[in-house]
Amino acid sequence: MTQPTTAHGGNIIAIARELGCPVHDLVDMSSNLMPLAMDQGLRAALIAHLDEIAYLPETASDSLRALFAARHGRAAAEVQVGNGTTDFIFAIPAAAGRRQALIVNPTYNDYRLACSWAGVAVRDCQLTAADHFRLDTERLAAALTGDELVFICNPNNPSGGCTPSPTLHALAKAYPTTLFVVDESYLPFTREVSLLDLPPLDNLLILTSFSKIYGIPGLRLGFLTGAPELLARITAHNKPWAVNRLAQVAGEYLVRHGDAHVEKVLCFIEAHRPDFVARLAALPGVEVIDGVCNFILCRLTGAMRADRLRAAMLGGHRIIIRDCANFTGLDHRYFRLSLKEPACNQRCLEALAEFLTVSG
Repeated sequence: MTQPTTAHGGNIIAIARELGCPVHDLVDMSSNLMPLAMDQGLRAALIAHLDEIAYLPETASDSLRALFAARHGRAAAEVQVGNGTTDFIFAIPAAAGRRQALIVNPTYNDYRLACSWAGVAVRDCQLTAADHFRLDTERLAAALTGDELVFICNPNNPSGGCTPSPTLHALAKAYPTTLFVVDESYLPFTREVSLLDLPPLDNLLILTSFSKIYGIPGLRLGFLTGAPELLARITAHNKPWAVNRLAQVAGEYLVRHGDAHVEKVLCFIEAHRPDFVARLAALPGVEVIDGVCNFILCRLTGAMRADRLRAAMLGGHRIIIRDCANFTGLDHRYFRLSLKEPACNQRCLEALAEFLTVSG
């Protein structure tokens, strides 16, 4: 079994320090963030409230919690606000009272790490490369024993495949003794309906991130939605003031005004992703995994390894790509790219072509 790891993409500040270069010299295509500039209204709101860092934030982010809940037709008791979704990913296995977890792989490694830290045994449901790592809900259902915790990332990171939310809702409804955790961090990059907007289920927890779609990972802001009794158990040991004041300000602004930005990002992806993917697929020795998100998983079919390609791209062109060998179920052939503005995409494609052509 692959050992749990804390490795992530997007470590741009540390990489710049190691290389002795300014951060703006690097093109970070390893981090799954939206490709546009920060929403200007959000920037203005943060500046306008900057002096509020002199005060303690709301202890439990009650104003933001109420806004988010009302937006999705939920009671405030069905929502908790956290210092990023990571807060909840690590709290759930420790508090859910399940002795085993089922993780659908390849996927985000912190689910496994959180279970490991909580002493929860992990079973794997491995998706197949032949099917582009699409979720097979029938095979997943056949693996359920009825008392486990199930993590599903939808759309999935790193593969980018998306399962319709009504399908996941029906799965959770059919297995009421299994606790399903669905991470919708990348759902805003699609036009798929959210589980938040479907009827609540007592055995369904939904993770929502504002980091990716709004490009604010440094603020750390996430939400957990589910049955009040279950949330109370999971968040019983929450620290006061876990969410900083500027993150609260950002969240309140984005719940009220963020839709226009999301639509702008969606239109950008729809306009630029198809050409970028087609040009990636035309490179020698590259197979593109079908997906729908702002990021693209690729498999090397020639002599080049992903770690060598990452080092070459970074050393030769200051471009950071994600070596995906540490994802359970993937190996040294897989790497991931995130869509950026056209000039950066072009720069990346040219650099990839250079290294892949030489490697044969």
